Amino acid sequence: MADGKLRVAVVGCGMIANSAHIPAWQSQRGAEVVGVMDTDLGRARATAGKHAVPGVFDDVDKMLNELAPDVVSVCTPAGCHKAHAEAALRAGAHVLCEKPLAITSREAADIFRAAEEAGRHLLVGQSMRFYNQVAAAKAFAADGQLGELYCADAARLRRRGIPTHGSFHIRKLSGGGVLVDLGAHMLDMVLWIMGSPKVVAVSGATYSKIGTRNENLITSSVESGAFAGGVSSASYNPATFDVEDFASAFLRLDNGGTIHLKVCWAANVPDSAGGVMIMGTEGGLSFDPRVLDLRVIRNMGRYQVDVTPKILPPEPNHPFYAHWNEVAHFMRVIKGEEEICVKKEEALNVVRALEAIYRSAEEGREVRLDETV
Repeated sequence: MADGKLRVAVVGCGMIANSAHIPAWQSQRGAEVVGVMDTDLGRARATAGKHAVPGVFDDVDKMLNELAPDVVSVCTPAGCHKAHAEAALRAGAHVLCEKPLAITSREAADIFRAAEEAGRHLLVGQSMRFYNQVAAAKAFAADGQLGELYCADAARLRRRGIPTHGSFHIRKLSGGGVLVDLGAHMLDMVLWIMGSPKVVAVSGATYSKIGTRNENLITSSVESGAFAGGVSSASYNPATFDVEDFASAFLRLDNGGTIHLKVCWAANVPDSAGGVMIMGTEGGLSFDPRVLDLRVIRNMGRYQVDVTPKILPPEPNHPFYAHWNEVAHFMRVIKGEEEICVKKEEALNVVRALEAIYRSAEEGREVRLDETV
């Protein structure tokens, strides 16, 4: 730590690093980004030039040895997270790792074990927790205003939004398709609001109906999740698409509650489809995580009432502003000012559930999670 600032290095120079992690770290007075690494040296150089970062590398160990960063942001495909996160932890750095932490629960547990052995903090980048409307929903639930939360519907549906950047559509690198991408976010968010019950059984189905087609449609990078734009040329190729583009699951929780989850990159649905409903004995929540919108559904005396809390606009006004909040939180954790938001068992709960959904889809039956541990 030089001049009281955390020295930050970023592994992986794709969309999420350029649009979210690097700008978020650089917005913090107590941090400086000292290096970036990507196996594509040209991409690393372009990223470093764009953000005025001095260190450029195509080898993670070399970067760690030369820079000795205090913090590493891991922004590589999920299949690379274990190697990169563990390397950073062994080098003595705290780690912010994009979700999902790993493609298997065994690998995820290994990374947490490495963090414990190194005595360093590990934050899984479940950034949806840091959206203003989601934080408000959590506050209402945690305060007991909704009573017992027992049922949730969560859907994140894109009409035509297969990521055209990165390697999301290649299983050996990503570990899966839309369930790993959007499903990890939606499931973590809903479980967190509901008080982090444990998933005990799932019944799931996955489909690959659109991704393998060359539809030659007019689409934008925003539709594919690159909300801030500025991504490199498309790498998505229908011929190499070998993951699911739609997933649906029914999850049973250890407190008797249930969640119905639906996520898709591409389906013949309206652009406005999707949203979250969470039902409690004393009230409910309805919101769309993509917009500053939240309704609390409850009764007041003999009247049924919808309450619309005033949600503060994002600061900064940026599509990935939740990453700014996430990075600021992690800095406070490192300084000992806050407890880490995403707990170990919460992160493992999500990865185990995703594993079980894939197994259920493959075997065509409900899967209990104690089968997969």
